[in-house]
Amino acid sequence: MTASDLSRGSQPSRGSSGSRVLRDAPAVVWLVATGLVALARPVLHAPTWLLIHLLLLGAVSHSVLVWSAHFADALLHTPHSQGDLRARSSRLVLLNAGVLCVLVGVLAEWWPLTLVGATSVAAAAAWHGAALFRQLRAALPARFAVTVRYYVCAALMLPLGATFGTILARIEEDSAPNLVVAHVTVNVFGWLGLTVLGTLLTFWPTMLRTRIPGGAERAAARALPVVVGGLVITVTAALVGWLTVAALGLVVYLAGLAMLAVPFVAAARQRPPRSFATRSVLSGLVWLVAVIVLLTIALLTSPTWEKAEDLLSAASPALAVGFGAQLLVGALSYLMPVALRGGPHVVRATTRAIERGGLLRLALTNVGLPLALLPWPEPVRTVGGALVLVGLGSFLPLMVSAVRVSVRARADRASRGAALSEREVPKREVPERARREG
Repeated sequence: MTASDLSRGSQPSRGSSGSRVLRDAPAVVWLVATGLVALARPVLHAPTWLLIHLLLLGAVSHSVLVWSAHFADALLHTPHSQGDLRARSSRLVLLNAGVLCVLVGVLAEWWPLTLVGATSVAAAAAWHGAALFRQLRAALPARFAVTVRYYVCAALMLPLGATFGTILARIEEDSAPNLVVAHVTVNVFGWLGLTVLGTLLTFWPTMLRTRIPGGAERAAARALPVVVGGLVITVTAALVGWLTVAALGLVVYLAGLAMLAVPFVAAARQRPPRSFATRSVLSGLVWLVAVIVLLTIALLTSPTWEKAEDLLSAASPALAVGFGAQLLVGALSYLMPVALRGGPHVVRATTRAIERGGLLRLALTNVGLPLALLPWPEPVRTVGGALVLVGLGSFLPLMVSAVRVSVRARADRASRGAALSEREVPKREVPERARREG
């Protein structure tokens, strides 16, 4: 699996600029909206719920639909028609319209609109999962088909999470803290987590520019029923009201992560992560594991679901920013230069532009986040939030700069090619003219 294989996975056909815009633009719009709301939060008094859902349900979920289809194409080597591309675009429209309805419906406390939005989100995910399942069934045996199985299982989680969220929007959240735990479990650890785990099987070595360790696909195949089983145990126990059993489910989930960590670490030992993209993805995974461990301890030690839900609510920004945002920014920092294409020289120039100041940005985010979340004095928490906003928000102007660098580098390359052709034409014409005149 190479970078070029991944970049070819789901590129729209030539002339399908509308599909390309629909594929790339909404995630950026949701990220910009998240940043603007975060900046204006002291004035707007925007709830934490809004920031988390703008980021995870908007930007990250859109990217999940786009890039899981992208990688499925690359891994299964299945052709797709214009009808398939139109269906993908329709799913993206359905998802993003649903997210918008959910956000407006909850903020306006208009439950029917929330219900419509959640239904649209669930339908988009279910449709996406069904399409991937059909693609998997139609494909020839492929070494890394297990990745697409992760995607199909993940797609089953979001409709369930949307159902829980719709119920929570109808009732008082304080009256159903166990349902909040189930909602977060299926959406973050299921819908997002399973997608990430399946993707990193091949994407992590590709980002590191090293070979996929032997046995990686077997480890992923063995881990899939473990992580899904852990999710089922936790969600079922949360609905029934069993705190200890819910914690046991997260322990099982962590066991599955440990199985997947073996090839993950092996790839990193072959070539340690040195780019911003790989370090950002690694930081996101560390935050994911840390929050799962923290939640497991909370479920084991809390006397009531209310106490456990309080800790989960406090840790939710760490999931959204530490895990979701850092993973998305890291993945896009690698994928964008590859997707823009233009040859190795252009890709390297674009990568340098988008990864500028990488170590500083990582430090600002991962130092600022604990300062913002832990019970420090308010000025310290404000400074921490500002550090996180600068560390992550800098991705957007750097992304614009990278696109400009890519366009300029391709234009320079084309002009050099044209100049070279002009110099070569007279040399070819001289012998021909001499022969005719002779």
